Amino acid sequence: MRSFVSSARTMDVTSVAGSSRLALLRSAAAFAFTLLCAGIVIFPYYWMLVSSLDTGSLFEWPPRIIPGSISLKAYEKIFTERPVLTWLTNTAVVASATSIFCTIVAINAGYALSRFRGKMTGAFGIFILFSQMLPATLIVVPLYVIFRQLGLYNTLIGLAIADAAFILPLATWLMKGFFDRIPTDLEEQAQIDGCSRMGAFYRVTLPLAVPGLVVVTAFSFITGWDEFFLARTLIATQSNWVLSVGLTSFESQYSVAWDEMMAASVVFALPAAAFFLVIQRYLVSGLTSGAVKG
Repeated sequence: MRSFVSSARTMDVTSVAGSSRLALLRSAAAFAFTLLCAGIVIFPYYWMLVSSLDTGSLFEWPPRIIPGSISLKAYEKIFTERPVLTWLTNTAVVASATSIFCTIVAINAGYALSRFRGKMTGAFGIFILFSQMLPATLIVVPLYVIFRQLGLYNTLIGLAIADAAFILPLATWLMKGFFDRIPTDLEEQAQIDGCSRMGAFYRVTLPLAVPGLVVVTAFSFITGWDEFFLARTLIATQSNWVLSVGLTSFESQYSVAWDEMMAASVVFALPAAAFFLVIQRYLVSGLTSGAVKG
C-alpha cells in the first residue's frame, strides 16, 4: 500500500513538473515570437536611422548592422540645401487643420446619427461606409477641377479640406459608436434640470466622449501627416509641398541621394512618433472604453 501511495505521489510530481516545463516552453516560444514580430516592425526604422548617420557603409557588402562611424552631414545638407523646414511646417499646418476640421464635423455628424433616429439614418450610415471604400484615384480628377474653379488648388487649406473629406466617413462612424455607448438617460436628466438639448450635449455627453475625440483627433492627424497622393496631385509649387512629397525630390533621373532621403525620413517620422507617444495613454483608453456603461 505504501509503495502504491509513493508511486502515485511520484507520478503527480512528475506530471506537475512536466506541465511546468510545457508552460515554460510555451511562454518562451510566445516571447520569442513577440520579439521576432517586434524586430520585423522596428528594423526598417533602425535601418533608416543607421543609413542617415553612416553614409559610407550604405552600399557595402556584407552590410553593417551597427554603424562604423557617425556623421550628421546628411542632416546638415537637407536643412541647408533643401527647404525641408518649410515642408515640415506645411505638413504640420495641413495635419493640424485636417485634424481640427475632422474632429469638429465628426462630433456633430456622429451625434446626429446616434441620437436622431429615422428612416434615412441607416441608409445615410451605409452611404458613409460606402464612401470610405471609394479609392482616391476615382475622384481625384473631379476634385482637381473643382479646386481649380474654387481657387483652392495649390493651397494648404485646399489640401487640408481634401484630406478631411477622405477621413471624415470613418471619423464620423467612430464618433457615432462612442455616442451610442453613452446612455441617453444622462441627457434627459440634464434637460429635466434645465439644460437645453445643446446644453446637455456640451455639458454632459461631450465630456463623456473625450476618449472618442482623442481617437478621432489622433487618427485624423496621423493620416493627414502621412498623406501623399492628394498632396502630390493638388499641390504644384515646391514651396507649398508637404514633406511626404518633398521626399521624392531626393530621387533624380540617374541617382538617389539615399543618405539625405533617410535623414529627411527620420525628420518626417519624429514629430508623428512624438505626438503618438504623448497621446498613447488616452488613445488606448479611448479604444478600450470610450463611454460610461449604464
